[in-house]
Formats: sequence, C-alpha cells, structure tokens
Amino acid sequence: MNDIGDPVGYSIVISGVGGQGVLVASQIIANAAIKKGMKVRVGETHGMAQRGGSVIAHVRFGDDIYGSITPQGEGDIMLAFEPVESLRYIEYMREGGFAIMNTHPVVPVSVSTGKARYPAIEEITEVLEKRLKVSAIDATALAVEAGNKITSNTVLIGAFANIAAQAKIPLDRAVLLEAVEERVPKKSIELNRKAFELGFSSVR
Repeated sequence: MNDIGDPVGYSIVISGVGGQGVLVASQIIANAAIKKGMKVRVGETHGMAQRGGSVIAHVRFGDDIYGSITPQGEGDIMLAFEPVESLRYIEYMREGGFAIMNTHPVVPVSVSTGKARYPAIEEITEVLEKRLKVSAIDATALAVEAGNKITSNTVLIGAFANIAAQAKIPLDRAVLLEAVEERVPKKSIELNRKAFELGFSSVR
C-alpha cells in the first residue's frame, strides 16, 4: 500500500461484534466506491453467525486492488464499532493511519461474570495512538440523539466521511450519504441522515 492520497488503492478495516451492522457498513462503503467508478473488493474473515462474536470486514478499492483482505500493516482507516475489537485487529493498520472508535463497549460474558476485566477507554485509546490518529466518539449516544440507537453504524459512516476527506480518500460526503440512503428503509432515511450528520460533525 502506498501513502494515503495515492490513487493505486485504499484499504478500510471495519471491526466489531456480531449484530452491530459491520457487514452493512462494509457494503455501504463499497457501494459508494463503486459509484465513484473504482474497482472494489470486500472480504470478511469472521462470520456473524454468533451474535456478540468478533467480526471483521475489509473494503478495498482503487485502480490497482486485487485481494479482498487487507494485508497486515496496510490498512488506511479502521472503523471500530466496539473499543476492544479495535485492538484485536490493529495489526492490519499502517503506521500513521486513522481509527474511528465507538467508545460504547459491548461487554462480554467473561467480564460481566467477573472472570475478566474490560480495559478503560483511555487505555485502549493510548494503545491505538501509538500507531494511529484516533477519533474516539460515542456513536451509540449520537445514534440515540438522532432518534434510534440502531443507527450507530450510520453515525460511524458519517464520521468516516469526515476522516476520508482529511485523508484525501476519494469518497466524498455526498456519495457516502447517498449510499446510506439507498441501503436503509425509505421510512428511516431522515433518521439516518441525521445520524450521518451527527457522526460527520463529531470528528474534529
């Protein structure tokens, strides 16, 4: 992978747990890239059969993209739907890349039963910042503000639109919002528009 801004190709890594809409988000970003006339490859390395289980999806696009899985150390932007899952897959990311992390945790059974400890968000952020430029947002709270917490993935895509612009990745705000609107039910378009804009404006 070349530096961000090189039109050869871009790699987006989306991590989370089953039931959070990771694959839907990957499809939306892929469709936006298709709309921009780019070659696109989408892959997942963990299935979503187990609700709450670890999930990762890859979206790769550009003029010279072949494999669907991001090679280790070549990811440009990570969308982390769940904080700890950002650490699980950090090896995919390149030095100086970007991470957008939802700070709202999905606490595993091992933690709720007292068998394990969930790290503080500050600890997770500190580890990520050794390698990446991190935008930590409470996407779940912003989704509730928009009108429904199930739009948290749309919040994260809105945040991604902001970071993509900063990183000079050619997926603009308008095409990403259009891809969202085409994917969600018509009755929830306005709700998702609001979630998208809240996500976009949450990134400084």
